[in-house]
Amino acid sequence: MNKTITKLKNSFFASCPVGFENCLNDELSTLNITDTFIARGGVHFKCYPQNAIKFLLTTKIASRVYKALFKFDIKNEEDLYRRCLEIKWRSIFNLEQTFKIETIQGKSPNGKKRSAFKSSVFLSQRVKDGIVDTFREKLNKRPDVDTKSPDASFVVRVTPHDNEFSSKEEVTILLDLCGAPLSNRGYRKNSFVAPLRENLAAGIIALSNFNETNIFIDLMSGSGTLAIEAALYKSKMPGSYLFLQDYFEFGDELDFNFLNLNFYTKDQYLQDDFKKIISELKEQMAKSYKSLEKISIIANEIDPKNISNLKENIKNACLDKFINIKNEDATTFSIDIKNATLVANPPYGERIGNKDELEKTYYDLGENLKNNFKENTAYIFTGNIPLIKKISLQTSKKIILFNGNIESRLVEYKLY
Repeated sequence: MNKTITKLKNSFFASCPVGFENCLNDELSTLNITDTFIARGGVHFKCYPQNAIKFLLTTKIASRVYKALFKFDIKNEEDLYRRCLEIKWRSIFNLEQTFKIETIQGKSPNGKKRSAFKSSVFLSQRVKDGIVDTFREKLNKRPDVDTKSPDASFVVRVTPHDNEFSSKEEVTILLDLCGAPLSNRGYRKNSFVAPLRENLAAGIIALSNFNETNIFIDLMSGSGTLAIEAALYKSKMPGSYLFLQDYFEFGDELDFNFLNLNFYTKDQYLQDDFKKIISELKEQMAKSYKSLEKISIIANEIDPKNISNLKENIKNACLDKFINIKNEDATTFSIDIKNATLVANPPYGERIGNKDELEKTYYDLGENLKNNFKENTAYIFTGNIPLIKKISLQTSKKIILFNGNIESRLVEYKLY
């Protein structure tokens, strides 16, 4: 390989919703992965492949996990094409497998320069050309592109250097090890208006004060995601537990991209380590189910139409024995408790609710917390930041988070 191309070894990147990077880093540390670098929207880390795979199977915060493959500099699109011609793509995936390219143009490390290339689509096209021409030169055939469900999905990140006089930009090529997003746990079968992503909900739980000894109440449960993720997070259940459960009980195949790529299939040691990891996780899941008996969780939802959906999701998550469902108005709901963690994700007008109704809902919710939940801690997660002012409670903490592209806040209230 050309010396201008750096082949990266044992380098990975885990993406997550913006604002949850430290939570993701904490998850990595629980697996003794400490060689990390936090970036916006994720964490770069170095470890042996088996540790990265274990993290992929267990994480509840990550959206995806990537293996970083190559790094090199370019000045123009043709440089990108020529560098791609020098890469041995057949060591990564086979002719019979499909692939996809996504290019992301970022800022320089100091944040002062933007990528000068005009089109990320054209950059992706040049990478695609380099890949297919490499195959065609050796095999006289080319692999097919599949933009929906590829066997090998590559992310090409293009960022300028800090040097204001440099016209070079750095290219990093990463391989998606997941396939479907890791946030797709498998328990939400039915559609629901404006649901929280499962890993975003898990991050909210991680940022709260909920622990194994107090009660968790999801005041406006909707599809039940916060309540379900609270149970999974505090029982230390692997994020992929439902897929692992089907694998153990029914012999279903695990649907992760890395299992069919040369990164994994050409490494017998890694395959042996994977079997050990699976065995360890089976034991962990048994312990997690046992610990659920000690965790108290209430999922409250006012809309009778949503209750059946809520119950179905909780059942799909195999948590119907552990989550208590209530059908009450969050603005009047009360229970005689202390030291509980209450969380609400009220509508914020993006897809649900109008201005007058929302202002009243937020005000009434705050009054209920003030009057009926003294000596507890409450958290409101919303993407409508002005509505927070309608809650007449003193905030003890405000955390900036993103729900997709919507800037949001997680607000903590110590109720005295």
